[in-house]
Amino acid sequence: MSGSNQGNQGNQGNQGNQGISVGSGGWFFPDRVDLPFVSSPSDLVYRPIAHPENRSGHDGAFGRRWSSHWCAWHVLAEFTDTPAWRHRQTSSGVAPTYAEGLAITGWRQLLSQGGKNLTEAVDAEIDALIRSAEDERADAMGEIISQSNEFISHFMGVLCATPGSHPATLAMMEAASLIAGLTVQHFKKIEDRRRPSQICAALRPPIEVPGHASYPSGHATQSYLIALCVDAVLAGASAARTGLVVSVLADRIARNREIAGVHYASDSAAGRQLAGNLATVVLAVPSFAALVVRAKAEWV
Repeated sequence: MSGSNQGNQGNQGNQGNQGISVGSGGWFFPDRVDLPFVSSPSDLVYRPIAHPENRSGHDGAFGRRWSSHWCAWHVLAEFTDTPAWRHRQTSSGVAPTYAEGLAITGWRQLLSQGGKNLTEAVDAEIDALIRSAEDERADAMGEIISQSNEFISHFMGVLCATPGSHPATLAMMEAASLIAGLTVQHFKKIEDRRRPSQICAALRPPIEVPGHASYPSGHATQSYLIALCVDAVLAGASAARTGLVVSVLADRIARNREIAGVHYASDSAAGRQLAGNLATVVLAVPSFAALVVRAKAEWV
């Protein structure tokens, strides 16, 4: 599965997840110029695929003609009309006017909690990343590269699901990824934190450093939100182990970004917190809730 990756379209992280199902969901083939297939002399060539009265019908739900990618964009549009997004925080350290607005703790405030010196706290995070590069990067390299551009396939993989077997589950993940991606970019602009390698060049990330700010981590926000939404679909004691596996995968994706040297540990922590705040909002969006219902039916 290929990914596009919005933010280098960068490793925002991972609007590139959209690459799994981009397109109309159909095939295309070459046809003869002199004898197009449709003009073949046969009364079997043209047969209505659907009954005439159903050809333009629309019941408000996404049908089989919609790929998961385009379903996700419509869910994203509905999310932007929620009070949480309309009343979101617009300045670092300044609470939103309305309590329901999305907000995060700024990285300076987070690292300075308890009276800590900000410079020393950043240095400690950098030191931890250096140790990770020395001790873990070589072993983690395969996962780092694989998850750099796209990681929804990793979630589908641990669930033993495919776009064909679980289309609604995939659409739900893509919608969660898009919503988290938009939200992350908003807060990245507010916080405007430099990447670790822009402070310590010796970290030398083995992948392209995304062309936007570091805090919060997009990969962390998206993967944790996807995990929480999968938990909502698989709710029940029988799915506890699967839910745990998905949560572990989210931890791993976030951690690999630190090992790669493109995110601080506090970026990942902020992404996890933001995903938790987003989950409540996203699961209440009507079109997303409808996807969850359809996804649940795929796991019965």
